[in-house]
Amino acid sequence: MSILGKINHSSTKVGIRAVISGVEKVGKTTMLSSTPKPLLIPLEQGYAGVSIDKVPMLETFTEVLTLLTEIIDAVQKKNFPYQSLAIDSATALERLIHTHVLNMDVSYVKGNQKAVTMDSALGGYGKAYNTANEQFFTFLQYCDWLAIHGGINIILSCHVFAAKVVDPTAGEYDTFDILLHSPKNQKTYGKREMLTQWADLIGFLHEPIFVSEGKALNKAISANRGHVIGLSRTPGYVAGNRFGVEGEVSVPKEDSWNYVAQAIYNSCKLDYYSR
Repeated sequence: MSILGKINHSSTKVGIRAVISGVEKVGKTTMLSSTPKPLLIPLEQGYAGVSIDKVPMLETFTEVLTLLTEIIDAVQKKNFPYQSLAIDSATALERLIHTHVLNMDVSYVKGNQKAVTMDSALGGYGKAYNTANEQFFTFLQYCDWLAIHGGINIILSCHVFAAKVVDPTAGEYDTFDILLHSPKNQKTYGKREMLTQWADLIGFLHEPIFVSEGKALNKAISANRGHVIGLSRTPGYVAGNRFGVEGEVSVPKEDSWNYVAQAIYNSCKLDYYSR
């Protein structure tokens, strides 16, 4: 049959590929734990109070790929009971990848950070970062297979930092950006760009505040809205989605992911991202 003869007019059920970012201790891991039938994959500390099934904390990038290979094998054998992989966090994953790449350099000695760095490893000139990008791309390919062929949701948490943005249309302003390597030289890209292009949804989890101006100093005060997740682009943070969801969604701590899933359903009638 020709390719044109294989045109499919129905929607295809695939796992969502999402990134939940936010400052420390805002509830990112808690949100990951509320996704449909999750398996937590911890890459850093901070999950002690999360009561869901979890693997032991992975400490090397080789362990990450080994686990994903095992999961793919289990999915192929229809022996994988989970619907979501909750990976905590993308920032920690990058650290594991960088250590993996540094170990490729014969001059690298663990604990001696001055001997070889990501800037100087593998001959310098950005070669280590390029190799790290290749490793990160391999990770994303594993995730894509699970999302497309296994229908498994891939949800990563990610730390953020306050950064300066130079926008050709709006000038310079401050924003919360995803804490991953980004050359930002307009000639190449890093894992930050790879992740934002890959994800179906990027949400910024936060508690809205406003600044009260006082005589002596300004004071940040809670807006009493509880936690919200921004799902579309604003100057204040990186966010966006492929489902047409606009603005911010209130997310109570209990079953917080279901509020995101409901917003997706309201926008495009895809109801298989909730429990």
